Amino acid sequence: MKKAKQQPSRGIVKLAEEELKIGAKILQWEIGDLWGHVGTRLPHNEGIAVQMFRRPEDGKKDWLVHFDYSLNKLAGVGTIPRESVIYTEIFKARPDVNAAVHCHASMCVALSLADKPVTCVHVQSGRFGHGVPIYPRPIYILDESEGADLARTLGDANGMMIKGHGIVTVGKSIDEACINALYMERTAKIMAMAQLFGFKSVPDDFIEQLSSSKEKLHSRGKKMPHSAEWNYYSDLVRKGRQWTRGWT
Repeated sequence: MKKAKQQPSRGIVKLAEEELKIGAKILQWEIGDLWGHVGTRLPHNEGIAVQMFRRPEDGKKDWLVHFDYSLNKLAGVGTIPRESVIYTEIFKARPDVNAAVHCHASMCVALSLADKPVTCVHVQSGRFGHGVPIYPRPIYILDESEGADLARTLGDANGMMIKGHGIVTVGKSIDEACINALYMERTAKIMAMAQLFGFKSVPDDFIEQLSSSKEKLHSRGKKMPHSAEWNYYSDLVRKGRQWTRGWT
């Protein structure tokens, strides 16, 4: 007997769409990029939902679109992003990843041109370890083969730089992917400024000490469904507040 096709839960989809909009607003504030976007898997892996940072040209609705793994539009406003293969190919290669961000974080771009990967240099950058991968080709990621090549470069990392172009970050949730992007650009700024004062690299035991201290910190608090950063920013978004991106 043929099984009925499992339909996605509309409630789960609506929640994901709301979080995509919040994530896009957070990154628009922090990174100041008109052309970025954030995406997530739809329930049962039936497709992908992507929210653009910008609105459509008429400005009437948020640009949020659903599409399948063959890049067929399923629903939403606007066209499918031209670099949609970033999502399809990474999600194919990384079953542990449920969300991804692509944007053009300027300081990360600057470091990529100098072949200096974002690495762990401060307490919020342990997630980047000894350095994120750098995709060496300064191109738009437009074809399936280019998306697959990008996914191979990403490997099991939670973020990467595309030389002369931008960044991609991933996570188990929209929250994680977005906050990874936020801290990737902040870390790039810290590295660039520190290098002006003679900084070369952290000591060999820096990451080990930081990891140990972070485990100690987390052992003293309860696990939350969202990060503290996400909760802070999403509260600002829901209240209609603005953020000045003081790091700019």
